Amino acid sequence: MAKEKKVENKKDDIVIDLDAIAVPGAIVLAGLVIAGAIFFTNRGKSEDDTDVAGETETAQEDAGVNEEFPQATTNIGESPYLGDIKKAKVALVEYTDFQCPYCEKYAVETEGDIISNYVDTGEIIYVIRNLPLDFHGQITIDSAHAGLCVNEIEGAEKYFEFYSKAFSQASADDLANIAKDMGVNMTKYNDCMASDRYVDEIEADKAAATAAGVQGTPGFVIGVLDEDGNVEGKLIAGAYPYASFEALIEEMLAK
Repeated sequence: MAKEKKVENKKDDIVIDLDAIAVPGAIVLAGLVIAGAIFFTNRGKSEDDTDVAGETETAQEDAGVNEEFPQATTNIGESPYLGDIKKAKVALVEYTDFQCPYCEKYAVETEGDIISNYVDTGEIIYVIRNLPLDFHGQITIDSAHAGLCVNEIEGAEKYFEFYSKAFSQASADDLANIAKDMGVNMTKYNDCMASDRYVDEIEADKAAATAAGVQGTPGFVIGVLDEDGNVEGKLIAGAYPYASFEALIEEMLAK
């Protein structure tokens, strides 16, 4: 009797190298995590997250006091100013927009120190001219007009008080409430606002800004003041730190 042959069908063992898979898998997973983080970090940001003067806030704050600012010439016009114009050798002319966040930042953080250190000492006059930017709409023009009405009724000191409070207001009623709280004669204020009599002056400010090379807000011309109200000096384009203004004012005072 023939013996049965036992046939063993051996299958090749399949070996999975977990270490070989783990490394590239971890790389892919890390890449997905990083991509997700970048997506959510940038979500909601736009290309418009820059200063209206064309510079980011970081760029302005990092600017050195030794930066070479361009030459510029302007004049003070009929604009509100603080200081003794008969005594001061230098003028700082600010071109501002009441809806500009960097104008407000500058007004809060820097303007007061300049006034204390240079205007109150009689060395310079501080002039504010209007540069309402079209994309901010009617409210920015109303704000500029309201400030000039306050200046007409109450004088420059009240104007500068109004200036410090009028940034980022939403309506003409908000502006009127600020004036009322300051004690401005509201009958005269309302008459002035209704007349639109400062429209031409605001347009003159805008033209002067363009002539001086100011392309956004805030913009400043700091220079030597002559008897005709002309200011020959240099342009600071943006809300630079106090040290930059100090250096430029000292340069002009030394002339």
